[in-house]
Amino acid sequence: MTDLAPMETKQAEGKVRKFLPEIQALRALAVLMVVAYHLEPRWLPGGFVGVDVFFVISGFLITGHMLREVAKTGTISLRHFWAARIRRILPAALLTVVVVLVVTLMIAPMTQWPQIGIQALASTFYVQNWALASNSVDYLAATESATALQHFWSLAVEEQFYVFWPLLVLLAAYLVRKANARLHTGGQLRRAGYSVTRCAGLLFALVTAASLVFGIWYTAGGSPAAYFITPTRIWELGLGGLLALTLTYTDRLPHLRSLLAAAGLASILAAAFLLDGATPFPGTAALLPVLGTMAIIAAGRTGGELSLHRLVDLTPVQWTGNISYSLYLWHWPLIVFYKTLAEKEPGPVPSLLLLAASFGLAALSYYYVETPVRRFGWLNAQAWRPLGAGAVATALVGTLAFVPGNQQERILAERAVQASALLAAPPEDFGAEAMSPAADRAFAAESDVIVPDPSLAREDNFDVGDCASLASDPDTKECEFGDEDAEKTVALVGDSHAAQWLAALEPVAGKQDWRLVTYLHNSCPFTTEMRVAERDEDLQCTEPNRETLDRIIDRGDVDAVVTSYYANVNFVDSGTGHRPGAAGFAENWNALADAGIEVYPLMDTPRPREGALAPDCVSQSYDEPQECGQPRSEGFDGQDLTREAAELAPRARVLDLSDAFCGVDACPAVIGNVLLYADKNHITRTYMNTLAPRLEEELLAAMEEAQ
Repeated sequence: MTDLAPMETKQAEGKVRKFLPEIQALRALAVLMVVAYHLEPRWLPGGFVGVDVFFVISGFLITGHMLREVAKTGTISLRHFWAARIRRILPAALLTVVVVLVVTLMIAPMTQWPQIGIQALASTFYVQNWALASNSVDYLAATESATALQHFWSLAVEEQFYVFWPLLVLLAAYLVRKANARLHTGGQLRRAGYSVTRCAGLLFALVTAASLVFGIWYTAGGSPAAYFITPTRIWELGLGGLLALTLTYTDRLPHLRSLLAAAGLASILAAAFLLDGATPFPGTAALLPVLGTMAIIAAGRTGGELSLHRLVDLTPVQWTGNISYSLYLWHWPLIVFYKTLAEKEPGPVPSLLLLAASFGLAALSYYYVETPVRRFGWLNAQAWRPLGAGAVATALVGTLAFVPGNQQERILAERAVQASALLAAPPEDFGAEAMSPAADRAFAAESDVIVPDPSLAREDNFDVGDCASLASDPDTKECEFGDEDAEKTVALVGDSHAAQWLAALEPVAGKQDWRLVTYLHNSCPFTTEMRVAERDEDLQCTEPNRETLDRIIDRGDVDAVVTSYYANVNFVDSGTGHRPGAAGFAENWNALADAGIEVYPLMDTPRPREGALAPDCVSQSYDEPQECGQPRSEGFDGQDLTREAAELAPRARVLDLSDAFCGVDACPAVIGNVLLYADKNHITRTYMNTLAPRLEEELLAAMEEAQ
């Protein structure tokens, strides 16, 4: 992404190409696709493949540089190689990290400070892709707000490639040196010596093939980490490297080469318009933009009516290629900062303004940071200078990355004293007790502290230990709580929105001396009908749900089932004549009732308002959290199928605690000093705990009615 297009490449006729304008044009195309995708993904749903174009370009250019050095010296100098990378890459990247840290502290909610600090550290040391991969497989972390440094993941992949790719060349040089030494007999070679270039090419091919096979296999497995991790991406850079190893430019076959370039462009554009976020990626889908990029590079300089050179040679195209690295660095922070301030996605007009601002910052970065540092004579004089300067700058920026987290800890320590006092002696109207049809007070008594603190909301999310299966798990875990000899056994069944009720149900079970059994499966409502996400993605719900039903009935000791689900999901229409999903819930509930098991479906909890996450909003409006609420009609938008399913399963008794979350008109984000939302949609354990008395009252009344 960061190396310049100038490159000495011999043609068949003996000419040397010192500049590759098609590379700059590819860079311009790649960065514009990425920017367009980030601004308006509906217009270019597969614009993320611009990153894959960059990968091929980087592999091609870097390998070409190394091969020319090998041809001259028989090896490569790691010191000079890495020094050159530092001069080109580090200045603008580190400046971006510093600016993002400063602006985040100025405008972003405190809830985001530690995460931006972690990602600043990961970006500074080029391991951002692994940090994002780790979060992508964390069910709760995946709901966090996007940060302004997430786009550094692709730079991390490239830098990791730059670390080990030249080591393969050194390994090749070592192996060739050892092999050629064995060919000497009495100072004479018995036959021609081995070539470092050919040996390096063999190593490149082996690594590339292994990465491609692994990438296809791992992506097919459905892990979201596949998108980010280095082993699934190296083959894209490796194919670019193999192209540099084998390519010889020629002026012959101009029409055929023009067709090849046009086909390559068509492949890239097809990927950009036909792929989308639901496409398993990288895997085989990445071959489309990768092979398209290789085709354009292999075609070289073309001419004639079918040639792309008229487009390639346009001054705006070449200039955009020049600033593509800085444009990539700066566009995403601007978009994230806009979303933070506006609390919404940019529309057409803001998108155009953000695009213009991105170009402006990119130009400043290119002309006043990238280019001057790269040409700075003192740094170019000796290789140790950029290495030393880069190490010092990296250490300083890495140290700055700890500032946001430290600032948050200082503020939390001040609030912790008040929070401890509140929890030690909670007022009568603490949490759910402060909610009534007439009032929904944010603060109880005279205290103005919020628990859990918005910055700690994620830690207060539902916690069932290892008792919840992942969405992709083939079965549902069974866990038991309470006295094994209890006279009554109650099962809690459903997805994460059922799991969040454990914090309220467990105290009730303990007080009533019930045995509590859980069957919890993230993202899997307890219905026989298939979610759209199960049809299109790597979810396993239908079969685990069937097995769960059988296990509950076969146990023979379950007296009642409490169940709930996240109402904001869609189901495949199976032609039942009812809204998709409703008949599936009723089918399971009726089966339980036929087995003599009482069924108590809980209406889903209200959704927080659109835009910023509720904890983020409350953090920004700590003294006036009422600003983070929303109208009741939007919190309960009519998607919940529980009532409709209950009409098809009349023996099920619906529990509706909606009034414990919302007043007549509004659904607040803070009630009685307690924060409601832990993330995008789950209720905090603290609030659920305060809801236990209401749940007990409703549940016991329903059980008495069932007798």
